[in-house]
Amino acid sequence: MRRKFRGMTDYFALLQQPRKPWLDPEKLKDEYHRRTKADHPDRYPAANPASDFASVNEAFRVLADPKLRLQHLLVLEGAPVTTEKIPAELTDAFLETGAVIQEIDRLLAKLSTNALGRALLRPEILEKQQRAAELLEKLREMSGQAMEQLKMCDLEWAAHRKDLPALAALSSRLAYLGRWIAQMEERIFQLSI
Repeated sequence: MRRKFRGMTDYFALLQQPRKPWLDPEKLKDEYHRRTKADHPDRYPAANPASDFASVNEAFRVLADPKLRLQHLLVLEGAPVTTEKIPAELTDAFLETGAVIQEIDRLLAKLSTNALGRALLRPEILEKQQRAAELLEKLREMSGQAMEQLKMCDLEWAAHRKDLPALAALSSRLAYLGRWIAQMEERIFQLSI
């Protein structure tokens, strides 16, 4: 059931999902579990090559991540793959994220491994943790808004109004927000140890 599309595997077809921007996470997970049980090499070593199992795993990884799903959908739909600059609506968040990361990295460089050095910097650590937590909340809220926009794009898609440029912009937005959220989570963790 592995369909190739322009030289690449159509992960939507592989996991029997509709080719659209939004997928029901539970239905996707159910189909993934069904397929992994059926294709697991330990279960039927001679019948199914390991590559089918790996393809199912990769399909789930891509389709479960909204950013990767959109990128895959855009490629399947023949949209040009571009590396977009930071979307204009994210410029302020980009500048703020960069500033906070630089401040935290400078603080982390000052931290010594002894308890006294860390204790002396405790007020600054707490201030940076608070600032990072506030920014993380803001980035997560922006990501939530992007997910809501993704659901709206899905309604347009279902009505046969495929707006590929809007999906490409949304994919870029989700990619940047996801990266910045991961960076903030990492810095908050580093400050906590």
